[in-house]
Amino acid sequence: MNNGSSEKSQAFDNKINNLGRITSIISLALMIAVPLVTTMFYKIDIVFTEIIAAAGGLIAMFAPMAVAENISYYPIIGAGGVYLSCITGNIMNMKLPSALSGMKLAGVEPGSAEGDVVSIISIAVSSFVTVSILAISMLVIGKYITPYLSKPILAPAFANIMPALLGALVMPFVIKSVKISVMPFALSIALCLVFGGAFVQRYQSYFLPLIMFASVLASYCMYKRGMFGMKPAGSQAE
Repeated sequence: MNNGSSEKSQAFDNKINNLGRITSIISLALMIAVPLVTTMFYKIDIVFTEIIAAAGGLIAMFAPMAVAENISYYPIIGAGGVYLSCITGNIMNMKLPSALSGMKLAGVEPGSAEGDVVSIISIAVSSFVTVSILAISMLVIGKYITPYLSKPILAPAFANIMPALLGALVMPFVIKSVKISVMPFALSIALCLVFGGAFVQRYQSYFLPLIMFASVLASYCMYKRGMFGMKPAGSQAE
């Protein structure tokens, strides 16, 4: 990358981060304003001890998950994708698959400058489509389609939408990098066998950093051993 392209990329990253911070603060303020205005309108007494007691468990569960997810998402969808997906929500089910699908169709690599741009566009389009479908569903379609969607025969399909979607998106990356994929898959399966799937799912926010660290460490060790078909930097050519 030449100096001109590097400067443009840096300027783009700076603008994205500045815009992301501003929009995140505005969104957070609006989210807090909804319950606050509702409380004030209905003159509900606020007992902070009860709020802290109720929020303590949620914070303990979701705070580590939020940190781990943002760290793991950033190399894939970039800073803009992280800001936008965190504001619009439903990252794992919709935003991440949309970004991966968009980058695959565009033929760009996750983590590249082009990949970050495609990720932002894909997540934005996904957000518009989601809001549009929800609006149409609430106004028109939901009344007529809901009885059919709630039939027991369709229940197994809806229960497996996320595994099917993520499986279809993840498998090309697994096939492309089989050696790198061994550690996270093996460790995840081992944790489920030892602690049980329900326990791992409940405390996934604590297990995710462990799996990430073990995967990076395993990949580094394989790289140092030359298992990727390339010599580590600083090694002497034979």
